[in-house]
Amino acid sequence: MPILPLAGIFARYPVQRIVSYHHADKRFLTLTLELGMDGMRIETHDRLPHGEQVNFQLVLGEHSIWSRGRVVRSEVLTRNRTVSDIEFVQLTEPNLAALQEHLAALDNRPKPPGGILYG
Repeated sequence: MPILPLAGIFARYPVQRIVSYHHADKRFLTLTLELGMDGMRIETHDRLPHGEQVNFQLVLGEHSIWSRGRVVRSEVLTRNRTVSDIEFVQLTEPNLAALQEHLAALDNRPKPPGGILYG
């Protein structure tokens, strides 16, 4: 299975999906805040170093995507809240297809004004 590098700017969807990521030899479970074809914004335990690569598992309904991402931004919003933007570095063709299908389904859903989609 070829690995596809992803780069560029894609639409982001304000959805919460379960994601686990590995950093500093530890595994963390969190939620996405935004998700797109190029990456995701997630809540993180600590501020992650810019450029660091993390392995992650993203749960998309019945599908899970296992891949690697690169930290492009990480910031402390409040004393108890840190967010990080993760750019997808590699996705296999099946993972890319699962992500495209999941995001396409979001395009067909009614979006509440200023609300977050949960399903």
